[in-house]
Amino acid sequence: MVLTRRAREVALTQHIGVSAETDRAVVPKLRQAYDSLVCGRRRLGAIGAEIENAVAHQRALGLDTPAGARNFSRFLATKAHDITRVLAATAAESQAGAARLRSLASSYQAVGFGPKPQEPPPDPVPFPPYQPKVWAACRARGQDPDKVVRTFHHAPMSARFRSLPAGDSVLYCGNDKYGLLHIQAKHGRQWHDIADARWPSAGNWRYLADYAIGATLAYPERVEYNQDNDTFAVYRRMSLPDGRYVFTTRVIISARDGKIITAFPQTT
Repeated sequence: MVLTRRAREVALTQHIGVSAETDRAVVPKLRQAYDSLVCGRRRLGAIGAEIENAVAHQRALGLDTPAGARNFSRFLATKAHDITRVLAATAAESQAGAARLRSLASSYQAVGFGPKPQEPPPDPVPFPPYQPKVWAACRARGQDPDKVVRTFHHAPMSARFRSLPAGDSVLYCGNDKYGLLHIQAKHGRQWHDIADARWPSAGNWRYLADYAIGATLAYPERVEYNQDNDTFAVYRRMSLPDGRYVFTTRVIISARDGKIITAFPQTT
């Protein structure tokens, strides 16, 4: 279902608001980490200035005498120790800062960033020997639009100002506008012709579609964002096991939850 402009604005505002609340907890910790690095840099700069000043006045230090040389050697050893101490303190503070940021992971998971998808990505193998999964059956008249046909893994998506973390993309039975019934009605012939004429080892178009959709979502080569309907268009070139290019898969998914709207092959 295509969202109205007002509905899209409300959804985007809510998403930004929740994310901003979490971001506000991160900002002080990032600032603390930055201040620690700046402090370390200033301390190193001060040590460097002391060394440069000593070198500039080496005549007054009497470096040409045994006592002067010993004193200057002790001075350099002290400064080397100071440098090591500053670096160790800065590294320790950096590690502590990283731990503080990791502690906020659960907050980001609460707004949709971080939880691992349930469906693992497919192995990047050619088809065959890739083994497609069985798709659940759907009643022809769209009587069970919310029935799950197949769950795919999708990689993190990002285009323009929109992004979607890695997760699951569900292919539902749907209706004439999205899901398997839409794919069968609008693009079934395209898939069948590709499988029949250009990919004879496919067996049937669903096996080929399963492979192509899974590979495209898990290993996308190009991603586009459509603001009008809040969707990502995901592309990947498909080749035979011998490397010959056959077609490009285009999968359209919701930018909100990764739901599969449609998928079809392109040969031009």
